[in-house]
Amino acid sequence: MGKKKLSVIVSAIMSFILLMFLWAPNTSLNAKAKDVMTLNASSSIDTEVRAVWFSFRDWQKYLQGKDKDSFTKAFETITDNILGAGCNTLIMHVRSHNDAVYPSKIYPWSTEMLMGTDPGYDPLKIMVDIAHKKGLSIHAWINPYGFRNGEYCGDASLATHDNIVAGIDEILRNYKVDGIHFDDYFPVMDASVHNSLVADVYKTCHKYGKVFGISPTGNVDNNIAKGADIVTWMSVPGYIDYIAPQIYWTNMYSRDGSVTLFSNRLLQWITLNKLGLPMYVGLALYMAEVKPASDLGWSLSDANIMYQVMELRNNNQPGFILYSYNSLLSPACAAELNHLKGLYNTPPLYGFDTAGDKADDKEAAYENASDNTSDNTTGNNAVDNNATDNDADINATENSQSDNIYNAHIYTIAIDPGHQARGDYDKEPVGPGSSIMKTKVAGGTKGVSTGIPEYELTLDIALILRDELLLKGYNVVLVRESNDVNISNAERAQLANASGADIFIRLHADGSDNSSVTGATTLCQSPSNPYNADMYQSSRLLSECILSGYTQVTGIKSRGVSETDTMTGINWSRVPVTIIEMGFMTNASEDQKMNDDEFQKLMVEGLIYGIDMYFAQN
Repeated sequence: MGKKKLSVIVSAIMSFILLMFLWAPNTSLNAKAKDVMTLNASSSIDTEVRAVWFSFRDWQKYLQGKDKDSFTKAFETITDNILGAGCNTLIMHVRSHNDAVYPSKIYPWSTEMLMGTDPGYDPLKIMVDIAHKKGLSIHAWINPYGFRNGEYCGDASLATHDNIVAGIDEILRNYKVDGIHFDDYFPVMDASVHNSLVADVYKTCHKYGKVFGISPTGNVDNNIAKGADIVTWMSVPGYIDYIAPQIYWTNMYSRDGSVTLFSNRLLQWITLNKLGLPMYVGLALYMAEVKPASDLGWSLSDANIMYQVMELRNNNQPGFILYSYNSLLSPACAAELNHLKGLYNTPPLYGFDTAGDKADDKEAAYENASDNTSDNTTGNNAVDNNATDNDADINATENSQSDNIYNAHIYTIAIDPGHQARGDYDKEPVGPGSSIMKTKVAGGTKGVSTGIPEYELTLDIALILRDELLLKGYNVVLVRESNDVNISNAERAQLANASGADIFIRLHADGSDNSSVTGATTLCQSPSNPYNADMYQSSRLLSECILSGYTQVTGIKSRGVSETDTMTGINWSRVPVTIIEMGFMTNASEDQKMNDDEFQKLMVEGLIYGIDMYFAQN
């Protein structure tokens, strides 16, 4: 039994015991598991934090200019909408521009949220009372310096260390908020200045038994450049109770969708989190409406957030924060939100390793990958976030998976190990009714280092994949179980069709005249395919999921999804279909990896992860 499989079994046995330990009372002020973002007194120990940011711009749209009664009714509707979206925690802007939404002896009434005048009632008290009555945790979100877009806002003279700390003491003394939350608007200062403030805010929060967390930009280098000392905060006790990095990119980042940037960023943060702090990752639900050209994933998929939450769970991260409340109501974000809500039917299964343990295990991989990373990103933030990013890949080498996301036994998977011992160079139609003829089965490539032919590699992977899928409860159909066969590409697709398969996965490996070329690709038909265009959307989704899961687990570079109408085995398929080119056998290193017994287990885990993602969405 491999180490990773044993780890999964140990995880299942130890999960409850570990969670009980993590949530046990602890009198230390160190940033340990007791100091998580508290939901409410009745929360069960395995509750996943599903939070929403409510920004000053949400205030302007939904709460500004109301009398007490209309404000109360509006906020009750807001809490109902948050609960209806499956969330349990509200991060509410209360100080954004060196001003406040509550009567303060330090700060004036908010110009952005309350038009700079006393509304005649206490908005924060109303919000806290209603949120707790409805069962929501509510955290006071503060821009400590009132700093944004390169300048101090409002009365800049109020942005002092003593005022900021005294203002937080004022909130905690007068309101039963569940914690204090800083965003990522840190003006450029020496790290020691920020650290002094952060440490004093931490002490103030703990004086009242409340938690304190920070949501920095997801770009590690940008934080460090501003003096936001995330390295210290996550490695030395006494600064923060949780971290909420804004990882606002998909795993199909860049204009060609080739960069797994969400996974790359997540690995960086896990690696830096030496204390094993609870990490509630900020997710950009609003991007489903923006659809930036620089991040193709938002245009190609409407399940990015769901995939990201699955990855957080697989890496034992206890929750997330969605930006923002307005996106919960946006029709453009509805599909993303619905896919995410479907995932709530499956409880999070946190494994044996804490985030800190995983950081130790992955540190070497991250440091090695960082050497090959160039980053020209402008800082993202929870309100504006118009960042662009030019990252090279940072390859994760391991991703533990949780089993049985849903009832797998209802699905049948057809697997085609590409090629065979002898090619068949007779011709067959490239698609049903086509006059275009193509070779029935080509010979395939061969390992430049191992000498192993592609048809042997694909069958080896197919047999392992079959056995693991059967253990998970799937039905599996193998197109071939030996190398000594003669089955054309059209016949392979027809076998998959006849089996009643829900998906058809064709396993291949790549070759190139350039021995330096590496990476994995998936292929599907185009939306204008003359034979099975009606299968395009499902096939495209399957290709995205398989490629994402495979590259995340193996660390093999993603070369993106390619659409083609020239593949006979795709054109004859009447079920969602993808070809995965698992790596380049003409690259010595990748050839050796793919033919290594232990690495093949990772390859299979990655394929299963992608299969699980696909069916979780459907």
